[in-house]
Amino acid sequence: MSEAEDQLSNQRKQLTSKTKILKEVPGAHTSYWPFALAVALIIVLLGIMTHPIVFGIGVVLVAVAAIGWGLESR
Repeated sequence: MSEAEDQLSNQRKQLTSKTKILKEVPGAHTSYWPFALAVALIIVLLGIMTHPIVFGIGVVLVAVAAIGWGLESR
């Protein structure tokens, strides 16, 4: 086995062990609610600059995203 193949094998082992560690961390999961909340806050800011209806839609979206994130099951 050449030195390059040996290094590649070691890197694969390290990556596999890091992946296992990430899967074992309690509470570590993918959530789209933070992104939704960020988008809703941008809409609120755009509403402040443009029109009250856009602002109102943004406020509703912020409430939905915050509640959705809070009620998300792990």
